[in-house]
Amino acid sequence: MFQYIARDLKTALHRRYTYAYVIGIFALCLIANIAVVAFRMIYGTNEGTYAYNIIVYTTWCFVIPYYSCIFIADMGFGKVYPNPQIKDKITKNMSRTQIYLSKLITELILAFIFMVIAFVLLIGITTVFHFADGTVRVSDIKDFVGKMMIAVPLWCAGVSFGNMFLFIFEDKRWAYTCYYVLTLLLPRIVMALAAEPLSLKPFKFIRTFLISQNFSLLPYPADPARNVPLTVALGIIYLVISSLIGASFYHKKKVEY
Repeated sequence: MFQYIARDLKTALHRRYTYAYVIGIFALCLIANIAVVAFRMIYGTNEGTYAYNIIVYTTWCFVIPYYSCIFIADMGFGKVYPNPQIKDKITKNMSRTQIYLSKLITELILAFIFMVIAFVLLIGITTVFHFADGTVRVSDIKDFVGKMMIAVPLWCAGVSFGNMFLFIFEDKRWAYTCYYVLTLLLPRIVMALAAEPLSLKPFKFIRTFLISQNFSLLPYPADPARNVPLTVALGIIYLVISSLIGASFYHKKKVEY
């Protein structure tokens, strides 16, 4: 199992989509800092034009990596649907459950690598651009790390959702479609029905357990609706449930090569 994970991870790290993802992270961090510096040069020093503002505003973007989890899952999943009937030196003693979990672990490791890269690039590029004004504060970085750690279980759940759909559907177009229906379309419908002027109680209750809702509360530690234990628990619960569903479908599927 560990050899299978190592092989998949090595392959995933050398895919062009992986390089493109890292380049995208670098570009976003660079554009954000250029935009802030350009705004300050044009309009002068104003609130919202310093390094700590970039770090604070970045917490609003935690949901973006969640929507991109399907891409990370796809990088780790690979180009070929895993056929348990085809055995090699690594997979000859592996069950379907082990194959499923190996893919998931590979994807989670890949997601963790991207998280570290994103954090280093964000802080590094922001420090370079704002070193002269001295507005990169250690307290803001610590606050950002704390919020990032709360978001990690939700990201893991997103990767697990992606892995689940990739194992359910051999056609990746269906996997992507179902992923965004589950993570984007349905939550938006629930949140719209829960908000004014409708404020339907059943949907207000369901909204509490939505990943999208919990991401939106992360920037506000003082918000009474912000429940850190619930947020962390939901990430773990969704990860377990989606893994059970995905592995169950994979066990029943007749895979053709």
